[in-house]
Order: sequence, then C-alpha cells, then structure tokens
Amino acid sequence: MDEPEQNLKRRKGKWGALGLAAAAGASAITLVLPTAVGHAEPVPAPPPAPSTVAPPPADPNAPPPPPADPNAPPPAPADPNAPPADPNAPPPPPAPEPGRVDNPAGGFSFVLPPGWEQGDAARLNYGSALLVKSDPAATPGQPAAVATDTSILLGRLDLKLFAGAEPDNAKAATRLASDMGEFFMPFAGTRMNQQTAALDANGLPGSASYYEVKFTDTSKPDGQIWAGVVGNQAVNAPRGQRNERWFVVWLGTANDPVDTGAAIALANSIRPWSPPPPPPPPPPADPNAAPPPADPNAPPPDPDAPPPRAQVGVPVPVTTPVPEMTPPPA
Repeated sequence: MDEPEQNLKRRKGKWGALGLAAAAGASAITLVLPTAVGHAEPVPAPPPAPSTVAPPPADPNAPPPPPADPNAPPPAPADPNAPPADPNAPPPPPAPEPGRVDNPAGGFSFVLPPGWEQGDAARLNYGSALLVKSDPAATPGQPAAVATDTSILLGRLDLKLFAGAEPDNAKAATRLASDMGEFFMPFAGTRMNQQTAALDANGLPGSASYYEVKFTDTSKPDGQIWAGVVGNQAVNAPRGQRNERWFVVWLGTANDPVDTGAAIALANSIRPWSPPPPPPPPPPADPNAAPPPADPNAPPPDPDAPPPRAQVGVPVPVTTPVPEMTPPPA
C-alpha cells in the first residue's frame, strides 16, 4: 500500500520539475522580447484627418461686382506700319533733376539750395545769377521779406574778374574770395578763421576758400564769405572751350552765417549747359503730290482782273507778232 503513494510522489516531483522549467523558459522569452521590439521599424503616424471646417458663406448683402462697360472702347491695336526702334538712336534725355535751374547767360546749371530763390540778376556787377534767402518769419498773408545780410552770386569765371586770370582753381578761389570781400565789405577789420576745401562737380575739379572778417566797428556783425571755383581753364583748348569755369560766392554775417555744407553742395551741383539743338527742318515738298483742293467758300475769280505778271526769269511766249519786230521782206 505504500508503493502507490511513492509512485504518486515521484510523478508529482517529475511534473513539478517540468513546470518549473517551463516557467523559466517563459521568463527568458519575456526578457528577450522587449529588446527585439526596440530594434523594429517605427510605426508611421496616421495621416491627419482632413479639415471639416466649411468656408464662411458669402455675404448675401454684398453688392454684386459692376458689369463690364459695353460702350468702353477696345484697346488700340499695335500699329503694324510703325517703324521699328532704331538701335543706334541716342538714349532719351534724363529726367529733369528736382530744383535744377538753367542759366543760359552763364552757360551752366545748378540745383537751387533749399530755402533760397532766384533774385533779379539784372543789377549784378559780376555773375549771371543771384539767389536770395526768404525770411521764414514773415507775416501770414504778406509777401516774405528778403534777407539783406546774405546772398549768393553765381556766374562764369571770365576775365572780368581778376581771379579769372589764375589758371589754378585753388589760387582762383582764394583771389576771388579776397576781391569779393573787399568789394562787398569795404570796412576796416581783420580776417580770421580762413579755410579751404576741395570741390568735385561731377568730374569737374574745383576749390573753395572761406574766411571771416572781424570789423573794427564793433556795431557791425562779423562778415563771412565763401568762394568756390569749379571747371577747367584749358589754356591750350580751342577758343570756344577755354576757361570753362564757374564760380559761387556766398556772402553772410554772424547774424545769418554761411552754410559751408550747403555752399559745397551748390558748387558741386554746377553742370555745363548748352542750348538744345534746333528742330530739324521740315521735309521738302513732294513734287508729285496733288494740289490742295480749292476752297469752296472762296470768291470766284474776277474776269476783268489783269493777268498775273510772269515771274522773273520765266520766258513769256508771244502769240501776236509785234509789227516793229516783223522781219523786212526779202
């Protein structure tokens, strides 16, 4: 009776060992699987769901778009007979520069400084352009008063001025400033704060000279003068191209000082100017062209009017022989 219990115990021990081995194998698989999954390809994310938001409805109160005008003229067609563009034609002239003023008398142009206007150049002793500065503190509704203690002169640097005989622009500017100071400020005083500067008017070389005058009469404000010369003297050039130089003289006082920056900009804006070419002559008349139609409102010709005289050099045929011209009989 004891053997069956022993056999049963053996079977139980054998099946228990098999159960432990199976459990151990399952644990090993469980530990290995996460590592294998970690190296697998990632699952792509699902595509985004399409938007289900509907567009806003049209405004029923919005006005309808205007219909096309049936009477509007159609666009003009291109002219098939228009000549092609000339590749050798000169380029169109540049657009006019704002504020540029032509001075035909001096053969140059310049850009008007802000706050300045052209004055009456007829009363100038030197130069061909006068600029005056308007007083900004004018009474509303009244013409602006012109400042009398400052002015600008411009013109061609010719031999009417002693500075025109100086071939060097720096020497010409110094001489011009000295002479103009003595002409416009003929009072005793001492020159001070003398300065010089180089100019370049679009490739035209130049030079400027500036100084102040402290007058002996202390009731007078200190005078200021700025003179600039630009251009080429071209001594050996043809007569029409010699001494192509222009000057700027800016006069001021301590009460209305010279703006040296604006003076340099004004001198550098000078450009040579020449009148535009005359228009081309009209084409000759076509000898084969039909005569113009007669004016239906013209009065009829007078039958009693004498015949028109023949033009000079046009032979006149003789229809009736003159007795004095009849040859004698043979």
